[in-house]
Formats: sequence, structure tokens, C-alpha cells
Amino acid sequence: MRVLVLGANGFIGSAVAAALTEAGTTVRAGVRDVGTFARRFPAMEAVSVDLRDTAAHDPAYWQPALQDVDAVVNVAGVLQPRREADAWAVHLHAPKALFAACARHGVRRVVHVSAIGVAEAETVYARSKRAGDGAAMDSGLDWTILRPTVVFGDGSYGGTSMLRAVAAIPWVTPLIGDGDTPMDFIHKDDLAAGIVSLLTTGGGSGSVLEPAGAERLTFRQAVLAYRRWLGLTERRTVGVPLPLARALARIGDIVRLDPMTTTGIAQFETRLTGDAAGFAAVTGIRPRGLPAVLAARPSESQDLWHARLYLLRPLIRLALALLWLVSGCLGLLTDPAHYSHLLLPDAADAAIARVAGVVMGTVDLAIAAALVFGWRLRTMAAVQFVLVLGYTVGLTALAPSLWTDPFGALLKNVPILALIAVHRVLEQER
Repeated sequence: MRVLVLGANGFIGSAVAAALTEAGTTVRAGVRDVGTFARRFPAMEAVSVDLRDTAAHDPAYWQPALQDVDAVVNVAGVLQPRREADAWAVHLHAPKALFAACARHGVRRVVHVSAIGVAEAETVYARSKRAGDGAAMDSGLDWTILRPTVVFGDGSYGGTSMLRAVAAIPWVTPLIGDGDTPMDFIHKDDLAAGIVSLLTTGGGSGSVLEPAGAERLTFRQAVLAYRRWLGLTERRTVGVPLPLARALARIGDIVRLDPMTTTGIAQFETRLTGDAAGFAAVTGIRPRGLPAVLAARPSESQDLWHARLYLLRPLIRLALALLWLVSGCLGLLTDPAHYSHLLLPDAADAAIARVAGVVMGTVDLAIAAALVFGWRLRTMAAVQFVLVLGYTVGLTALAPSLWTDPFGALLKNVPILALIAVHRVLEQER
């Protein structure tokens, strides 16, 4: 059997691709970044697929990817896209064209992975996902729709990263609302095993399943379970009222603090529980509960580091944004007479210093804006590093006395360069 897996580079999709391969199935991965996928899975076939491209909304686009394919698993999704159109493209238009192409080329079996709560929520994410589910149901294919509950793994991504980060906060443990929101969890490997079963047995045809683990927890219990797993002592819990959480999420939308976004909060406020028994009855897979998985895999140093760094990541980005903002304002507003004598001894060159101050101040403000709004952060990290290093080398040549300045005028650039390097590392999740 050859299976086309869309979204195979993602948190869930990579587990699905690995599980199918382990089961002896040939995987063709449909991914946007073929190079990255090939480095991760050198033995798997990969084809370039961009669901946001309008070309992918034409059934003819999918013909090469479906060549000699027996089934399709669609795990592609985007929680908080920059443009609403991207959500509709990824969740509806491209899958709808794919389903039409499957019907033309005789590919009958489709497993379409959606999300819990999309039937109740009215976010762009939920509405577009719900429409994509409808497209699968109307396709005339042999479809199964999966709406898994909170998916976690030995590592973490998105919402589960935030959950672990909240658990690692020192002094107090914040909870969204009263902390009593019921939640079901499913390990991504158990979800992937269920998908393998659906494809190999043909079970679940025409069904909407809600994969879930064996033990239902409240949000409070889940956070405390992670805190104990990380080896941290329990702290007093403090509820964050939902109106405040929504306000923080709106700020998260603006500054791109995924998954602390309005979509994330809205999905949290919907149903987060599934049907473990129904999923087990169809697939034969009985997913483990969160406590059982945590007990079977003790935390290691990287788990604690990741949990703590996850919340430091936006703080580092915003701290750097503040640095460039203040630097830019000072460059535009400071009288060149205060610094031109250090750089250009000839007073007649003050006009040149003024132009230089305006240009560099404008550049600094542009960098600050890019950091605040989360624009091309990895590229901007490189830009910041080069500029700070350039400032340091240039000022060392022009005014070496700045190294002995009692306020550390140039010495401060050393930890700033280190902080930018950390920022660059934290902004690449895979």
C-alpha cells in the first residue's frame, strides 16, 4: 500500500508517516519544505505541496502526487494563520480539490484529521475546518474523519508546549478560568497507530471519530501532573479570569505569541473531551492516559529547559524589540553634537553624523517593528546580529575608548549578541 500523507512534516503528521512506514506501508509525504523533510526522513518519498497556493485548489494539481497511491491521510492544518484566506485554503479549498482528484483517479480511502471542538466554535479555524470536514463527507469517497482531543507527545508542540510551560512557572501556577475545564489527551503515537489500523482494516468508513485517551483530567490536574513530572514542587494555583485571558490573547494575535491567541483561547472554551471507547472499538487501539504516559517516560533535562524557555522566548523577543525601539528613537532625537566628536572630529562633519543618526535610527525602528509583529523572525535575528557586530567593530575602530566607558557603552554588546543568538535558536521549532 502507498499512502499520501499531507502535513507529514508536522507534529502529528510526522508520527503518522513514521507509524505507517513501521507498519510496512510506503509513504509519499506531501510537504511544503521537501528539503527539511528529506533530512528528517531520508528513506521516505516526498513531493512539494503548498496548500496555500491557488494552483492546489484545482484537482489537476494533485495528479502527480496521487500517482500509484492507494489512500490519503490529510493531517495538514494551521491554527492561527496571518491571513484568513490561508485557513480556508489549507482546510477547505485544497482538500476539496484533493478529494475531487481522488475520485477521478480511483483513490477511494481518505482519513481526514480535523480537531475536537470545531463543531461548536465559530473561529476562522473552526469554521474552515468544519467546512473541510463537510467536503470530505460530500466527496463520495470512503472517508473517515478524526477529531482528536488534545494531542501530546514525548516532546511537545503548540498547546501542549504552553501547558508544560505554565506548569514550569515559578512561585505560582496560573490556571485559565477556574482550572476545572475537563480535558482528554491522546498521545500522537496512539493517534498514529489508530490511523494505521483504519487504513489496514478498512474500519471506520463514513464515521466521525473523536480519538481520546483513557483518563479524563481537569486543566488543573493536567498542569499539576506536568509539574510533578518535571520534578517541581507544587505551588499555589491562581485562576486567570477568562476575560483577562481573552484580552491577553488579543495581544498575542498582534505580536504573534502562538498559541496564546484568540483562536487558542476560543478552542479552549469549547469541548475538549472525546469518545475514547468509540475510537477503541473501531481501531482496536486503546490510547493511554496522560498520567500513564508521563509515568512511563521520566522527564529529562531538555524537558525542563524547553518548558522554561518556552515562556522566555516571547520575553526575549520583546526585550530585543524594546532595545531597538529605544535605540531608534535616540538615534532620531539626539543632537549629533553629543556623539559626532567621537566619530567625526571635524565639526564640519556634524551634518554627516546627523544623516547617519537618522538612517540608523530608522533601521532600528524597522527592526523593532518586525520583532513586535513577529515578521520573519529568524531572518531578523541574523540582521540584528550583523548590525550589532557591525556597530561594535565600527565603533571600536573609531572610538576604542568606548570599551572603557564606566557604563559599558560597547561592553553591553557582548551579552546582547549572545541574547540575539539565543533568540535565533528559540525561533526555530523544526
